[in-house]
Amino acid sequence: MKFNLQRLRFERLSRKVSQEDMAQALNINRTSYHKKENGKIKISVEEFATMLEVLNIPQSEAGHFFEQNVPEREQSNVAQFLKTDEEACAEVRGY
Repeated sequence: MKFNLQRLRFERLSRKVSQEDMAQALNINRTSYHKKENGKIKISVEEFATMLEVLNIPQSEAGHFFEQNVPEREQSNVAQFLKTDEEACAEVRGY
């Protein structure tokens, strides 16, 4: 999984929260926040929780900030599994 920094920025801007506001909530300066939002400094779990709070996003929606990276070779395995699963469902319906 990969953290989606663009999503973080989008959510911050759409809620009209400045980098300065976010930095204050995290007890860091604006430059440090800017580096976090741009991937130059890692965001800790605690910082992410604070960001969600500032953005008024429930923790249950935290998953929207992560991208799943599935290698292409595994995508075909997933597609084959789904096909097999669909076939199994069709077989069950036939009974």
